[in-house]
Amino acid sequence: MSTNVVMQASVAVTVGTHNLAIGVFVVVLLAAMFFANKVGNILYIGSEETDEGRRRVYQVVGQVFFASSERFGNAFDFKESVEKVTIDLSLAHFWDITAVQTLDRVVIKFRREGTEVELIGLNEASATIVDRYAIHDDPVAVEKLMGGH
Repeated sequence: MSTNVVMQASVAVTVGTHNLAIGVFVVVLLAAMFFANKVGNILYIGSEETDEGRRRVYQVVGQVFFASSERFGNAFDFKESVEKVTIDLSLAHFWDITAVQTLDRVVIKFRREGTEVELIGLNEASATIVDRYAIHDDPVAVEKLMGGH
């Protein structure tokens, strides 16, 4: 389906504009959009309760970026009464600032509910972007985000 759309759009744009470069640009743009949508849907977040209900472990599997970050953020139960949440990211990869901001929101929401949060298993590339752009471990930045001075 998406291949047909890309081919038809490239032919239509190339014929309509008499410019092959614009047709190629449209192909690349559409292919990227279809790819992002497809990869964004390949995200699994499972969880299990441990320590007699005092702890929940979330296992994240897949790619977290602008197309999947909303699904990532909505997968957590912030109102569950647990002492500690562990988010296992060993089978996940964070690609962009949108994903890091969503991770920040998840951690901050859990902490607001009084839940201790532990992130484990970040691969080196994901850890680099999270270390550079995340604010959940910076009390001053969190305070600014929450409306403080």
